[in-house]
Amino acid sequence: MKFFVLRAVSLIVSMAMMLLFAPGGANTEPFDVKEPESCLMNLTVFSDVHVESNNYPRYKAFANCLRNAVMNQSGSDAFLFLGDSTMNGQNIENMIFHGTVDRFLKGQRVISVAGNHDFGNGSGDFDRIQRRWYDYTEAFFDLKLTTPYYYQVVNGFYFIVLANEQQNIDTMHMSDDQYAWLEMMLEDAARSGLPTFVLAHYPPRMAEPINPDSPYDLCQMLAEYNREHDLFYLCGHLHRSPDATTFHAWSGFPETYLPCLTLQTDERANFEGTGFGELVEVYADRVVFRVRNFYTGEWAQLNGAPHEAVFTLKNPIPTD
Repeated sequence: MKFFVLRAVSLIVSMAMMLLFAPGGANTEPFDVKEPESCLMNLTVFSDVHVESNNYPRYKAFANCLRNAVMNQSGSDAFLFLGDSTMNGQNIENMIFHGTVDRFLKGQRVISVAGNHDFGNGSGDFDRIQRRWYDYTEAFFDLKLTTPYYYQVVNGFYFIVLANEQQNIDTMHMSDDQYAWLEMMLEDAARSGLPTFVLAHYPPRMAEPINPDSPYDLCQMLAEYNREHDLFYLCGHLHRSPDATTFHAWSGFPETYLPCLTLQTDERANFEGTGFGELVEVYADRVVFRVRNFYTGEWAQLNGAPHEAVFTLKNPIPTD
């Protein structure tokens, strides 16, 4: 009954928001992956939606980005939200976010990461707000969690979700339990022989063990795994506009920094710089990351060329 009520009220609230504040505005022309016939999996990735109950321009941008995202002619095997989906983790914000996602992405695979704003952004009752996030995750994504870190398998590919376990803003505090769990998950993922996707709200260099005597180091662990296997790390948090540092391998494994999806912060509704996310396309021999503005419906450009990155796989994927 509890989850039925959450869903019902959330859907009512999101429909009201759409009717009042998000009519039209998005480019809904169809688009597609680069090579539809040989693409093995494709993902739509957003971060830092920052749904805020009294900030209608943000909501308008979010709803219209989803309108464009579903125009992918090849569909998406999963939609990823890399944290800070809400501004303060409030009930009304969760209702708006989850209700709108359900409205546009109903029946789709959604993987949601918790960010610092989703857990109160450094203030409030961390445990209570975290339990609220668990409730919405179970009600809308049919995923019962007892920890903010978890994994999903999509088409045989492992998606490992890392999370902060303490109240803060700019550090991903990870327990030794989470590190040990990550080691186990990487072993499982390696056995699949497929590329592994590690998702987090924070960049990996912002990770710190809760235990000051912990032997674990996130960057080192992921770099060691990537020496023989194919690993990709996707994160947000920094609100960096797409630029030459969007894709890099500073710590020994490929990373991508997702920008803030909704940049406008007041009633003037200035949408410049808003709407950027990514499409991730997996082929037998490579993974392609493409920056797209889902608000304008345009592929992003960098220095006069498509803003994208191609990573050749060390372990090609059998297609026979």
